[in-house]
Parts: sequence; structure tokens; C-alpha cells
Amino acid sequence: MKVKLILFALVFVLTSCNKNEVYDEFNRDFTDNRWESKDVKSFEFENKQSEGVCELKLHFGHISGFQFKEVPLEVEITSPDGKVETLPVVMKLIDESGNDIGDCSGDICDVFQTIKTFDTLEKGKYKISIKSKFDGPYLPNALGVGILVERKK
Repeated sequence: MKVKLILFALVFVLTSCNKNEVYDEFNRDFTDNRWESKDVKSFEFENKQSEGVCELKLHFGHISGFQFKEVPLEVEITSPDGKVETLPVVMKLIDESGNDIGDCSGDICDVFQTIKTFDTLEKGKYKISIKSKFDGPYLPNALGVGILVERKK
């Protein structure tokens, strides 16, 4: 029985890894599910080797039945050479039929949206900052925000 359990655990670990993933982090630090307008979420990672084509995806978690179809954001990318690129992003959450776009489980939805494709992801340290541009003191029903960097298949 122990051997079967160990084999199952090993298979689960090996199949759950995304070999195309360069970096993945999700920040759930929102008090009362509110993303305060002055709260900038920052992510830093070091790319250990130069990669081919990679996609930078924004990950946004929210409560199902979100009251807005989209959320305005601003993403700032600082590359290893110090160059800063600022991208206005409109994160689409609800389709034209009024359905959640994301992967929803119960009352929690996760939406991934590609915001930049790197022809080559250079070796070095990157910093990515995400700011809500929602018109108000806070964005309600936000559960978290993160980034995912993947090698393009």
C-alpha cells in the first residue's frame, strides 16, 4: 500500500509541473477583497538563462459574478538592462453574454490574459509592477493578482 501511495504522489508531482513555466507568482494580499487604488503589487524574478519566445500573462482572481466587465490596469516592466516599459492593460472579465471569462470554481474565478510576448526573454533580473487604474478608492471583490511567464509552445 505504501508503494502505491508513493508512486501516486510521484506521478502527481511530475504531471503537475509545467515545464514551460519560467515564473509564476500570485499575490493574495487584499484586505476585505479590496484592491486599494494606491496599492501597487510588485513581482521580481531572475531569468537564469536566455529563453526563446515567452509570454507574460496577467493573472487576476475575483469573486464570481464580478460587477464590471473589465478592469483597467497599468503594468510596468523593468528589464535586466534597466529599460522600463509601461503598458496600459484592460483585463477582460465578463464576455458579451454576461458570463465569467475565467476558470471559475465555486465563487472564485481566475482569469489569465497575455499582455506581452517577448521574442527573447533575456537572462537577468526583471521587475513587474501592477497598479489598478480603477476609478475609485478601491476595486471591490478582488481576490489577488499575479504574473505568469511561460515559454511559448
